[in-house]
Amino acid sequence: MSSSSSKHESSNYIREKLKKYFRHSDFKSTLQKEAIKAILKRKQDVYVSMPTGSGKSLCYHLPGIMQENKITIVFSPLLALIKDQVDHLTKLKIRAESINSKMGAKERSNVLADLKSKKPETRFLYITPEQAATETFKDLMRDLVKYDKIAYVAVDEAHCVSQWGHDFRPDYLKLGRLRVEYPKIPWIALTATASKDVVVDIFKNLSLKEPVAKFKTPCFRKNLFYDVIFKNSIQDDFIHLKQFAEKCLKSSKDEDAKSNKKSCGIIYCRTRDHVEMVANGLTKQGIKTVAYHAGLKDLERKQVQEDWMSGKYPVISATVSFGMGVDKATVRFVVHWDVPQNTAAYYQESGRAGRDGHESFCRIYFCRNEVKSIDYLLKMDSQKDPKNQRAKRAQKDFEKIVNYCESISCRHQLFSKYFNDDEMPNCKRRCDVCKDRKKVEKAVEVYQQLSMNYYSEAVMADSSDMYGGGRMGLRQNEESYRESDNEYAGPSREEVAKKASTNFIREQLALRKNLAAAKELEMQPSAVMSRCKHAMSTSNKIPGLTTKKRESNLTMIADLLKKNIEICAEKNENPTNSLKYCDFEDIAADVEYRCFTPHKAISLYNRSIAKEYCALKKHNTDGIMIEALKNHIPKKRNVTGGSSECIKRKLDELESKETNGNSSSPKPVSSKLSGPKRMKKDSLEQTKINSFFVVKKSEGEDCGA
Repeated sequence: MSSSSSKHESSNYIREKLKKYFRHSDFKSTLQKEAIKAILKRKQDVYVSMPTGSGKSLCYHLPGIMQENKITIVFSPLLALIKDQVDHLTKLKIRAESINSKMGAKERSNVLADLKSKKPETRFLYITPEQAATETFKDLMRDLVKYDKIAYVAVDEAHCVSQWGHDFRPDYLKLGRLRVEYPKIPWIALTATASKDVVVDIFKNLSLKEPVAKFKTPCFRKNLFYDVIFKNSIQDDFIHLKQFAEKCLKSSKDEDAKSNKKSCGIIYCRTRDHVEMVANGLTKQGIKTVAYHAGLKDLERKQVQEDWMSGKYPVISATVSFGMGVDKATVRFVVHWDVPQNTAAYYQESGRAGRDGHESFCRIYFCRNEVKSIDYLLKMDSQKDPKNQRAKRAQKDFEKIVNYCESISCRHQLFSKYFNDDEMPNCKRRCDVCKDRKKVEKAVEVYQQLSMNYYSEAVMADSSDMYGGGRMGLRQNEESYRESDNEYAGPSREEVAKKASTNFIREQLALRKNLAAAKELEMQPSAVMSRCKHAMSTSNKIPGLTTKKRESNLTMIADLLKKNIEICAEKNENPTNSLKYCDFEDIAADVEYRCFTPHKAISLYNRSIAKEYCALKKHNTDGIMIEALKNHIPKKRNVTGGSSECIKRKLDELESKETNGNSSSPKPVSSKLSGPKRMKKDSLEQTKINSFFVVKKSEGEDCGA
């Protein structure tokens, strides 16, 4: 071993370079340090698996910067992720560049010129796997190898190379050819989420040279608290979500923090309509939430992301396309409003919480209806092409995440088993099951009871002899069963066959209804949830105008009204009544509607909005209170939900009624869970618990939120 090599492997020397280039006094973990040492030797390929926020990037950043006059090529799946990494290195005064389809000809030419120079200033070159197949990159690669300018090739998010990975990218498969073509260059594969099968694929498809140096950190993150809430067991979804968000965002550390350093949250939804609905629902309750999905234009999505990153909006409601490449340390909660697609995806998405190491919360709002719909669609995909192993795997992976939600097992241990960790985590109350097992057992019991009741109602919706006499037949069979006191004489062969046939038909009917419900929910227009007046007629009345545009104008006006109150308050001038943001929205809705009503052309509508905007802004500049605010009388608002304390009391009452009966004999389902009023709800919604019973208030008791 040469003296130069020994020096590079010295712990003190490595730590010295760590502080010089990255301003860290020490490594995040021993495993991170050992991985860096192995990479510095440049004698074998290295595989690194670490949870989000554990410092995977440093494993190739530090060795790369320590190789003088050499370049590290990094393959990354998304331009957003590349931009984040390039910006991070640039702030540290380390030159990093990218070659991608978004850059201009001059910018590309400058980057290539530096890379081909005798001593390039660029230390890290970020490339998407799609770019690796272009002639420009192939020519560049030949030139860099010829003059021995490449230190390492790093493959970030390496799980994308596996067809069993949750984010498979076919272009990643081509990287293996590059590895074979240039065998002398050491490769580094990095990921946060890889099951046993995915790891096998990574080694095979990237053609990594055995033996590969493997560095794997257990997936347990002790600062994250995981729990599951069953939607059919809470009174009001949005009030429950709002209370949870408020609790997570409340932090004494935020008082003196800058806007972009304050606590924030992410809510993931499966459909665009759900994204818009959640954003509107929380904003109306006073938590400013912005929507992010593929239906927005590129500039709009970029602005939404920047608004959230800067702290203008503390909460972002988004589809799962949001998040990769977004590194915000103060995410205090990640909510999945709909069931995640699989365990690996959920672990990665929820792992965006608590990157600063402080306590954060990860929650799934679980809905049986949605599970039935998704499961049916996955089965259909599998049946269309029986040879499609990926479709079958997707179905099995979805079943695992459903099991995660419905089981009464430590949430962190389920992750560890999935990712094949050597040791099971010592959870110590870092999930709902380990914190209060009995409470979770009761919640699962109530959820299953209500789900069973809902399912029975759904399959019996059409009363017919074909289904064994419909509801009446079901009740008669149930009564005769109870009266028999479990003395079962045994059915005939014909009865068994008829019952099996009937059950099959009922199951198919339920699945079809759930599929139709899912499709109808996805097609539901966001205008239904709009704050604007007569939102449904927007595009019919004024061609080219959208509900989203009207909503944006309404919010802009409401913000100006709020600003006016704040300006006047500094001069001790206040309105007659105390106003909240929802009151500003009410006034703004009237103002926006005045602009909307008289016009049939979008240009005239925009002109009216501009006039109102200028008038309101002038009031703020002059410090004069807007007339509509002075004597505005707030609307009386009906509270549709209950506090968590109220919900707990009602669940306790239900439990006591179930346990106070005769324990020596089987107890029938409570009449309050099976009475004639049990299904007076929209077929698209799971039945809420308050539709099954009524709690009588004692004098002075208030269950309102």
